[in-house]
Amino acid sequence: MIDVGLLDPATGDAAELVGDAAYAAAMIEVEVALLGALADVGAAPAVEIDPAALAGTVDVAAVARECRGGGNPVIPLLGALRPLLPGDVRDVLHLGATSQDVLDSATMLVAARVRERVAADLAEVRAGLAALADAHRGTAVAGRTLGQQAAPTVFGLRIAVLLDGIDRAGAALAALELPAQLGGSVGSVAVLADVLGQERAAQVRRRFAERLGLTERAGVWHVERGPVASLAAALAILLGALGRLGLEVAQGARSELGELDLALDAGEGGSSAMPQKRNPVAAVLLVAAGRRAPGLAATVLGAQLALDDRPAGDWHAEWQPLRELLRLAVESAALARGLVPALAVAADRMAANLDATDGAIHAERAQWALVPAVGRARAAALVRDALATGEAFVPALLRLVEGDPEAAPAVERLRAVTASGGPVGLSDALIDASIGGTR
Repeated sequence: MIDVGLLDPATGDAAELVGDAAYAAAMIEVEVALLGALADVGAAPAVEIDPAALAGTVDVAAVARECRGGGNPVIPLLGALRPLLPGDVRDVLHLGATSQDVLDSATMLVAARVRERVAADLAEVRAGLAALADAHRGTAVAGRTLGQQAAPTVFGLRIAVLLDGIDRAGAALAALELPAQLGGSVGSVAVLADVLGQERAAQVRRRFAERLGLTERAGVWHVERGPVASLAAALAILLGALGRLGLEVAQGARSELGELDLALDAGEGGSSAMPQKRNPVAAVLLVAAGRRAPGLAATVLGAQLALDDRPAGDWHAEWQPLRELLRLAVESAALARGLVPALAVAADRMAANLDATDGAIHAERAQWALVPAVGRARAAALVRDALATGEAFVPALLRLVEGDPEAAPAVERLRAVTASGGPVGLSDALIDASIGGTR
Protein backbone atom coordinates (compact mmCIF):
# COMPACT_ATOMS: atom_id res chain seq x y z
CA MET A 1 0.00 0.00 0.00
CA ILE A 2 1.48 3.33 -1.07
CA ASP A 3 -1.17 5.60 0.44
CA VAL A 4 -3.12 4.73 3.55
CA GLY A 5 -3.75 8.38 4.49
CA LEU A 6 -0.61 9.08 6.53
CA LEU A 7 -0.13 12.46 4.82
CA ASP A 8 -3.85 13.02 4.26
CA PRO A 9 -5.38 13.09 7.76
CA ALA A 10 -8.95 13.51 6.50
CA THR A 11 -8.95 10.37 4.36
CA GLY A 12 -11.37 8.44 6.56
CA ASP A 13 -13.47 6.07 4.49
CA ALA A 14 -12.83 7.88 1.19
CA ALA A 15 -10.98 4.77 -0.05
CA GLU A 16 -14.30 2.94 -0.14
CA LEU A 17 -15.35 5.26 -2.94
CA VAL A 18 -12.13 6.20 -4.72
CA GLY A 19 -9.51 3.62 -3.76
CA ASP A 20 -7.97 1.13 -6.18
CA ALA A 21 -10.46 -1.55 -5.14
CA ALA A 22 -13.34 0.83 -5.87
CA TYR A 23 -11.97 1.60 -9.33
CA ALA A 24 -11.40 -2.09 -10.05
CA ALA A 25 -14.95 -2.89 -8.95
CA ALA A 26 -16.28 -0.10 -11.18
CA MET A 27 -14.34 -1.46 -14.17
CA ILE A 28 -15.81 -4.90 -13.53
CA GLU A 29 -19.29 -3.34 -13.39
CA VAL A 30 -18.60 -1.75 -16.77
CA GLU A 31 -17.60 -5.08 -18.32
CA VAL A 32 -20.65 -6.80 -16.82
CA ALA A 33 -22.90 -3.98 -18.07
CA LEU A 34 -21.51 -4.46 -21.57
CA LEU A 35 -22.21 -8.19 -21.38
CA GLY A 36 -25.73 -7.40 -20.23
CA ALA A 37 -26.24 -4.89 -23.04
CA LEU A 38 -25.06 -7.48 -25.57
CA ALA A 39 -27.47 -10.00 -24.06
CA ASP A 40 -30.28 -7.45 -24.34
CA VAL A 41 -29.92 -7.47 -28.12
CA GLY A 42 -29.37 -11.23 -28.36
CA ALA A 43 -25.62 -11.03 -28.96
CA ALA A 44 -24.50 -12.74 -25.74
CA PRO A 45 -25.86 -15.41 -23.37
CA ALA A 46 -28.32 -14.03 -20.84
CA VAL A 47 -26.29 -15.01 -17.79
CA GLU A 48 -26.73 -13.35 -14.40
CA ILE A 49 -23.32 -12.13 -13.23
CA ASP A 50 -22.80 -10.43 -9.90
CA PRO A 51 -20.09 -7.77 -10.41
CA ALA A 52 -19.56 -7.38 -6.66
CA ALA A 53 -18.90 -11.09 -6.29
CA LEU A 54 -16.47 -10.97 -9.20
CA ALA A 55 -14.70 -7.97 -7.69
CA GLY A 56 -14.28 -9.88 -4.45
CA THR A 57 -12.34 -12.62 -6.22
CA VAL A 58 -9.98 -10.41 -8.22
CA ASP A 59 -6.55 -9.70 -6.76
CA VAL A 60 -6.33 -5.96 -7.33
CA ALA A 61 -2.69 -5.81 -6.26
CA ALA A 62 -1.80 -8.46 -8.83
CA VAL A 63 -3.66 -6.55 -11.53
CA ALA A 64 -1.75 -3.41 -10.53
CA ARG A 65 1.59 -5.22 -10.80
CA GLU A 66 0.75 -6.27 -14.36
CA CYS A 67 -0.41 -2.81 -15.51
CA ARG A 68 2.94 -1.65 -16.73
CA GLY A 69 3.03 -3.92 -19.74
CA GLY A 70 -0.04 -2.37 -21.33
CA GLY A 71 0.01 1.02 -19.66
CA ASN A 72 -3.46 0.68 -18.13
CA PRO A 73 -5.26 -1.62 -15.68
CA VAL A 74 -7.94 -2.92 -18.04
CA ILE A 75 -5.72 -5.38 -19.90
CA PRO A 76 -4.60 -7.38 -16.84
CA LEU A 77 -8.10 -7.06 -15.36
CA LEU A 78 -9.56 -8.82 -18.39
CA GLY A 79 -6.99 -11.56 -17.95
CA ALA A 80 -8.10 -11.98 -14.35
CA LEU A 81 -11.81 -11.99 -15.26
CA ARG A 82 -11.90 -14.49 -18.11
CA PRO A 83 -11.18 -17.61 -16.02
CA LEU A 84 -13.96 -16.58 -13.62
CA LEU A 85 -16.68 -16.39 -16.26
CA PRO A 86 -18.76 -19.17 -17.84
CA GLY A 87 -17.23 -20.52 -21.04
CA ASP A 88 -19.97 -19.21 -23.32
CA VAL A 89 -19.47 -15.68 -21.97
CA ARG A 90 -15.68 -15.44 -22.25
CA ASP A 91 -15.69 -15.03 -26.03
CA VAL A 92 -17.90 -11.95 -25.89
CA LEU A 93 -16.27 -10.31 -22.89
CA HIS A 94 -15.12 -6.80 -23.90
CA LEU A 95 -16.69 -7.18 -27.38
CA GLY A 96 -16.48 -3.86 -29.26
CA ALA A 97 -14.84 -2.04 -26.37
CA THR A 98 -11.37 -0.68 -25.79
CA SER A 99 -9.51 -0.09 -22.55
CA GLN A 100 -10.37 3.60 -22.52
CA ASP A 101 -14.08 2.80 -22.80
CA VAL A 102 -13.86 0.74 -19.65
CA LEU A 103 -11.75 3.09 -17.57
CA ASP A 104 -13.61 6.23 -18.69
CA SER A 105 -16.97 4.67 -17.88
CA ALA A 106 -15.66 3.33 -14.58
CA THR A 107 -14.37 6.79 -13.69
CA MET A 108 -17.83 8.24 -14.30
CA LEU A 109 -19.34 5.51 -12.10
CA VAL A 110 -16.92 6.40 -9.31
CA ALA A 111 -17.71 10.10 -9.82
CA ALA A 112 -21.45 9.41 -9.61
CA ARG A 113 -20.98 7.66 -6.25
CA VAL A 114 -18.75 10.41 -4.95
CA ARG A 115 -21.29 12.99 -6.05
CA GLU A 116 -24.05 11.18 -4.19
CA ARG A 117 -22.02 11.05 -0.97
CA VAL A 118 -20.94 14.67 -1.29
CA ALA A 119 -24.50 15.83 -1.94
CA ALA A 120 -25.71 14.13 1.24
CA ASP A 121 -23.02 15.85 3.31
CA LEU A 122 -23.58 19.21 1.62
CA ALA A 123 -27.28 19.04 2.50
CA GLU A 124 -26.29 19.00 6.17
CA VAL A 125 -23.71 21.74 5.63
CA ARG A 126 -26.33 23.90 3.91
CA ALA A 127 -28.86 23.38 6.72
CA GLY A 128 -26.29 24.31 9.35
CA LEU A 129 -25.04 27.39 7.53
CA ALA A 130 -28.59 28.55 6.78
CA ALA A 131 -29.45 28.31 10.48
CA LEU A 132 -26.31 30.26 11.41
CA ALA A 133 -26.99 32.95 8.84
CA ASP A 134 -30.56 33.34 10.07
CA ALA A 135 -29.59 33.37 13.75
CA HIS A 136 -26.90 36.02 13.24
CA ARG A 137 -28.58 38.35 10.77
CA GLY A 138 -28.35 41.09 13.41
CA THR A 139 -24.97 40.20 14.92
CA ALA A 140 -22.69 43.16 14.21
CA VAL A 141 -19.14 42.41 13.07
CA ALA A 142 -16.34 44.37 11.52
CA GLY A 143 -16.28 44.02 7.76
CA ARG A 144 -12.72 43.58 6.52
CA THR A 145 -11.18 44.33 3.15
CA LEU A 146 -7.54 43.77 2.19
CA GLY A 147 -6.93 42.48 5.70
CA GLN A 148 -8.08 45.69 7.42
CA GLN A 149 -11.25 46.77 9.15
CA ALA A 150 -13.41 48.52 6.58
CA ALA A 151 -17.08 49.04 7.49
CA PRO A 152 -19.59 47.33 9.76
CA THR A 153 -21.55 44.34 8.51
CA VAL A 154 -23.41 41.45 10.11
CA PHE A 155 -22.04 37.97 10.70
CA GLY A 156 -25.13 36.37 9.20
CA LEU A 157 -24.31 37.94 5.84
CA ARG A 158 -20.75 36.63 5.95
CA ILE A 159 -22.12 33.14 6.51
CA ALA A 160 -24.74 33.66 3.80
CA VAL A 161 -21.99 34.46 1.28
CA LEU A 162 -20.21 31.23 2.22
CA LEU A 163 -23.49 29.33 1.93
CA ASP A 164 -24.18 30.81 -1.49
CA GLY A 165 -20.79 29.75 -2.82
CA ILE A 166 -21.04 26.21 -1.49
CA ASP A 167 -24.63 25.92 -2.66
CA ARG A 168 -23.83 26.99 -6.20
CA ALA A 169 -20.75 24.80 -6.42
CA GLY A 170 -22.73 21.81 -5.20
CA ALA A 171 -25.53 22.53 -7.66
CA ALA A 172 -23.05 22.78 -10.53
CA LEU A 173 -21.54 19.42 -9.61
CA ALA A 174 -25.00 17.86 -9.32
CA ALA A 175 -25.98 19.16 -12.77
CA LEU A 176 -22.94 17.73 -14.55
CA GLU A 177 -23.47 15.15 -17.26
CA LEU A 178 -21.64 11.93 -16.38
CA PRO A 179 -21.62 9.95 -19.63
CA ALA A 180 -20.79 6.36 -20.45
CA GLN A 181 -18.07 5.74 -23.02
CA LEU A 182 -18.31 3.02 -25.67
CA GLY A 183 -16.59 3.79 -28.94
CA GLY A 184 -14.15 0.98 -29.60
CA SER A 185 -10.52 1.27 -30.59
CA VAL A 186 -10.71 4.53 -32.59
CA GLY A 187 -14.16 5.76 -31.62
CA SER A 188 -16.05 4.49 -34.66
CA VAL A 189 -17.90 1.60 -32.93
CA ALA A 190 -16.76 -0.43 -35.95
CA VAL A 191 -16.49 -3.85 -34.29
CA LEU A 192 -19.94 -3.70 -32.75
CA ALA A 193 -21.40 -2.51 -36.05
CA ASP A 194 -19.54 -5.25 -37.97
CA VAL A 195 -20.74 -8.01 -35.65
CA LEU A 196 -24.25 -6.78 -34.85
CA GLY A 197 -25.17 -4.32 -37.58
CA GLN A 198 -25.59 -0.62 -37.05
CA GLU A 199 -29.01 -0.68 -35.42
CA ARG A 200 -28.15 -3.27 -32.79
CA ALA A 201 -24.76 -1.64 -32.18
CA ALA A 202 -26.56 1.60 -31.37
CA GLN A 203 -28.93 -0.32 -29.09
CA VAL A 204 -25.98 -1.82 -27.23
CA ARG A 205 -24.55 1.64 -26.58
CA ARG A 206 -27.90 2.82 -25.27
CA ARG A 207 -28.47 -0.20 -23.04
CA PHE A 208 -24.87 -0.05 -21.80
CA ALA A 209 -25.37 3.49 -20.51
CA GLU A 210 -28.76 2.62 -19.02
CA ARG A 211 -27.38 -0.37 -17.16
CA LEU A 212 -24.65 1.79 -15.65
CA GLY A 213 -27.02 4.62 -14.76
CA LEU A 214 -24.89 7.03 -16.79
CA THR A 215 -25.83 9.45 -19.53
CA GLU A 216 -25.84 8.14 -23.08
CA ARG A 217 -23.78 10.60 -25.07
CA ALA A 218 -24.44 10.62 -28.81
CA GLY A 219 -20.75 10.97 -29.66
CA VAL A 220 -17.63 9.39 -28.26
CA TRP A 221 -15.24 11.42 -26.12
CA HIS A 222 -11.94 9.56 -26.21
CA VAL A 223 -10.17 12.77 -27.22
CA GLU A 224 -12.95 15.27 -26.50
CA ARG A 225 -12.28 15.42 -22.78
CA GLY A 226 -15.00 17.88 -21.88
CA PRO A 227 -16.77 15.52 -19.46
CA VAL A 228 -13.62 14.92 -17.44
CA ALA A 229 -12.46 18.54 -17.62
CA SER A 230 -15.89 19.77 -16.50
CA LEU A 231 -15.87 17.31 -13.62
CA ALA A 232 -12.40 18.39 -12.49
CA ALA A 233 -13.33 22.07 -12.70
CA ALA A 234 -16.57 21.56 -10.77
CA LEU A 235 -14.75 19.62 -8.05
CA ALA A 236 -12.06 22.29 -7.78
CA ILE A 237 -14.66 25.06 -7.46
CA LEU A 238 -16.49 23.11 -4.76
CA LEU A 239 -13.23 22.50 -2.90
CA GLY A 240 -12.48 26.21 -3.13
CA ALA A 241 -15.89 27.08 -1.68
CA LEU A 242 -15.43 24.61 1.17
CA GLY A 243 -11.87 25.83 1.64
CA ARG A 244 -13.20 29.37 2.09
CA LEU A 245 -15.39 28.10 4.91
CA GLY A 246 -12.29 26.63 6.54
CA LEU A 247 -10.34 29.84 5.99
CA GLU A 248 -13.03 32.01 7.58
CA VAL A 249 -13.21 29.69 10.59
CA ALA A 250 -9.42 29.53 10.99
CA GLN A 251 -9.24 33.32 10.79
CA GLY A 252 -12.15 33.92 13.14
CA ALA A 253 -10.73 31.48 15.69
CA ARG A 254 -7.34 33.25 15.85
CA SER A 255 -6.52 34.15 19.45
CA GLU A 256 -6.26 37.84 18.52
CA LEU A 257 -9.77 37.86 17.06
CA GLY A 258 -11.61 35.22 19.06
CA GLU A 259 -14.79 35.80 17.10
CA LEU A 260 -15.31 32.09 16.44
CA ASP A 261 -14.60 28.92 18.33
CA LEU A 262 -14.98 25.21 17.67
CA ALA A 263 -16.38 22.72 20.13
CA LEU A 264 -13.69 20.04 19.84
CA ASP A 265 -13.94 16.50 21.10
CA ALA A 266 -11.32 15.16 23.49
CA GLY A 267 -8.09 14.47 21.66
CA GLU A 268 -8.85 16.86 18.79
CA GLY A 269 -6.87 19.98 17.98
CA GLY A 270 -3.81 19.11 20.00
CA SER A 271 -0.24 20.20 19.34
CA SER A 272 2.89 18.05 19.53
CA ALA A 273 4.72 20.83 21.38
CA MET A 274 2.27 23.30 22.92
CA PRO A 275 -0.22 21.85 25.42
CA GLN A 276 -2.32 25.03 25.53
CA LYS A 277 -3.31 24.94 21.86
CA ARG A 278 -6.68 23.88 20.46
CA ASN A 279 -6.15 23.91 16.71
CA PRO A 280 -9.14 24.18 14.33
CA VAL A 281 -8.02 21.04 12.49
CA ALA A 282 -11.09 20.59 10.29
CA ALA A 283 -10.80 24.19 9.09
CA VAL A 284 -7.08 23.76 8.40
CA LEU A 285 -7.68 20.60 6.34
CA LEU A 286 -10.45 22.31 4.36
CA VAL A 287 -8.02 25.08 3.48
CA ALA A 288 -5.35 22.56 2.51
CA ALA A 289 -7.74 20.75 0.15
CA GLY A 290 -8.81 24.03 -1.40
CA ARG A 291 -5.17 24.96 -2.01
CA ARG A 292 -4.39 21.61 -3.64
CA ALA A 293 -7.39 21.57 -5.94
CA PRO A 294 -6.34 24.14 -8.59
CA GLY A 295 -3.10 22.33 -9.44
CA LEU A 296 -4.86 19.00 -9.73
CA ALA A 297 -7.58 20.50 -11.91
CA ALA A 298 -4.98 22.22 -14.08
CA THR A 299 -3.45 18.86 -15.01
CA VAL A 300 -6.84 17.48 -16.00
CA LEU A 301 -7.69 20.61 -17.97
CA GLY A 302 -4.36 20.41 -19.75
CA ALA A 303 -5.18 16.86 -20.82
CA GLN A 304 -7.87 18.27 -23.11
CA LEU A 305 -5.13 18.72 -25.71
CA ALA A 306 -5.54 15.11 -26.81
CA LEU A 307 -4.35 14.18 -30.28
CA ASP A 308 -5.65 11.78 -32.96
CA ASP A 309 -8.47 9.37 -32.11
CA ARG A 310 -7.01 8.05 -28.86
CA PRO A 311 -4.51 10.13 -26.85
CA ALA A 312 -0.89 9.28 -26.09
CA GLY A 313 -0.33 10.19 -22.46
CA ASP A 314 -2.93 12.93 -22.06
CA TRP A 315 -5.66 10.52 -20.99
CA HIS A 316 -3.22 8.74 -18.70
CA ALA A 317 -2.29 12.05 -17.05
CA GLU A 318 -5.89 12.54 -15.88
CA TRP A 319 -6.21 9.43 -13.76
CA GLN A 320 -4.46 10.33 -10.51
CA PRO A 321 -5.29 14.06 -10.29
CA LEU A 322 -8.96 13.41 -11.02
CA ARG A 323 -9.06 10.61 -8.46
CA GLU A 324 -7.41 12.95 -5.94
CA LEU A 325 -10.02 15.65 -6.61
CA LEU A 326 -12.77 13.11 -6.03
CA ARG A 327 -11.08 11.98 -2.84
CA LEU A 328 -10.68 15.54 -1.59
CA ALA A 329 -14.34 16.27 -2.34
CA VAL A 330 -15.43 13.32 -0.19
CA GLU A 331 -13.08 14.35 2.60
CA SER A 332 -13.93 18.04 2.53
CA ALA A 333 -17.69 17.58 2.45
CA ALA A 334 -17.39 15.30 5.49
CA LEU A 335 -15.11 17.78 7.28
CA ALA A 336 -17.54 20.64 6.61
CA ARG A 337 -20.46 18.53 7.79
CA GLY A 338 -18.72 18.10 11.14
CA LEU A 339 -17.36 21.62 11.38
CA VAL A 340 -20.54 23.65 10.98
CA PRO A 341 -22.46 22.28 13.99
CA ALA A 342 -19.30 22.65 16.11
CA LEU A 343 -19.02 26.34 15.29
CA ALA A 344 -19.57 28.74 18.18
CA VAL A 345 -20.04 32.47 17.57
CA ALA A 346 -18.59 34.93 20.09
CA ALA A 347 -20.81 37.96 19.50
CA ASP A 348 -19.20 39.84 22.38
CA ARG A 349 -15.76 39.56 20.80
CA MET A 350 -17.21 40.66 17.49
CA ALA A 351 -18.62 43.74 19.20
CA ALA A 352 -15.33 44.45 20.93
CA ASN A 353 -13.36 44.12 17.70
CA LEU A 354 -15.88 46.37 15.98
CA ASP A 355 -14.90 49.09 18.47
CA ALA A 356 -11.16 48.61 17.92
CA THR A 357 -10.91 51.69 15.67
CA ASP A 358 -12.74 53.86 18.18
CA GLY A 359 -15.64 54.30 15.80
CA ALA A 360 -13.61 55.14 12.68
CA ILE A 361 -15.08 52.05 11.02
CA HIS A 362 -18.28 54.11 10.55
CA ALA A 363 -16.54 56.81 8.49
CA GLU A 364 -17.77 55.72 5.05
CA ARG A 365 -21.46 55.68 5.84
CA ALA A 366 -21.16 58.79 7.98
CA GLN A 367 -19.64 60.73 5.10
CA TRP A 368 -22.40 59.74 2.70
CA ALA A 369 -25.03 60.62 5.29
CA LEU A 370 -23.67 64.17 5.27
CA VAL A 371 -23.47 64.59 1.50
CA PRO A 372 -27.15 65.53 0.93
CA ALA A 373 -26.84 68.30 3.49
CA VAL A 374 -23.43 69.81 2.73
CA GLY A 375 -22.13 68.23 -0.48
CA ARG A 376 -19.32 65.78 -1.06
CA ALA A 377 -16.34 68.07 -0.41
CA ARG A 378 -17.65 69.49 2.87
CA ALA A 379 -18.77 66.06 4.09
CA ALA A 380 -15.30 64.65 3.45
CA ALA A 381 -13.71 67.57 5.29
CA LEU A 382 -15.95 67.11 8.35
CA VAL A 383 -15.09 63.42 8.50
CA ARG A 384 -11.36 64.13 8.13
CA ASP A 385 -11.54 66.74 10.87
CA ALA A 386 -13.33 64.30 13.21
CA LEU A 387 -10.74 61.60 12.54
CA ALA A 388 -7.92 64.07 13.15
CA THR A 389 -9.11 64.93 16.68
CA GLY A 390 -7.78 61.61 18.00
CA GLU A 391 -11.00 61.21 19.94
CA ALA A 392 -13.75 58.65 19.50
CA PHE A 393 -14.90 59.24 15.94
CA VAL A 394 -18.69 59.31 16.25
CA PRO A 395 -18.95 61.75 19.18
CA ALA A 396 -16.29 63.96 17.59
CA LEU A 397 -18.14 64.03 14.26
CA LEU A 398 -21.50 64.69 15.92
CA ARG A 399 -20.01 67.64 17.80
CA LEU A 400 -18.64 69.12 14.58
CA VAL A 401 -21.88 68.57 12.72
CA GLU A 402 -24.06 69.99 15.49
CA GLY A 403 -21.90 73.14 15.38
CA ASP A 404 -22.33 73.53 11.64
CA PRO A 405 -25.74 75.05 10.72
CA GLU A 406 -25.72 73.53 7.25
CA ALA A 407 -24.75 70.06 8.46
CA ALA A 408 -26.90 69.97 11.61
CA PRO A 409 -30.03 68.60 9.86
CA ALA A 410 -28.05 65.39 9.19
CA VAL A 411 -27.50 64.63 12.89
CA GLU A 412 -30.28 62.07 13.24
CA ARG A 413 -29.24 60.36 10.03
CA LEU A 414 -25.67 60.24 11.32
CA ARG A 415 -26.79 58.61 14.55
CA ALA A 416 -28.71 55.96 12.60
CA VAL A 417 -25.89 54.97 10.25
CA THR A 418 -23.26 54.83 13.01
CA ALA A 419 -25.29 52.62 15.34
CA SER A 420 -24.20 48.98 15.62
CA GLY A 421 -26.60 46.04 15.59
CA GLY A 422 -29.46 44.96 13.39
CA PRO A 423 -29.53 44.65 9.61
CA VAL A 424 -27.06 46.58 7.49
CA GLY A 425 -28.08 47.76 4.05
CA LEU A 426 -29.70 44.90 2.13
CA SER A 427 -28.22 42.28 4.45
CA ASP A 428 -31.61 40.79 5.38
CA ALA A 429 -32.62 40.35 1.75
CA LEU A 430 -29.20 38.96 0.82
CA ILE A 431 -29.34 36.49 3.68
CA ASP A 432 -32.84 35.43 2.69
CA ALA A 433 -31.69 34.89 -0.90
CA SER A 434 -28.87 32.60 0.21
CA ILE A 435 -31.05 30.68 2.64
CA GLY A 436 -33.60 30.24 -0.13
CA GLY A 437 -31.00 28.47 -2.26
CA THR A 438 -29.67 28.80 -5.78
CA ARG A 439 -32.03 29.96 -8.49
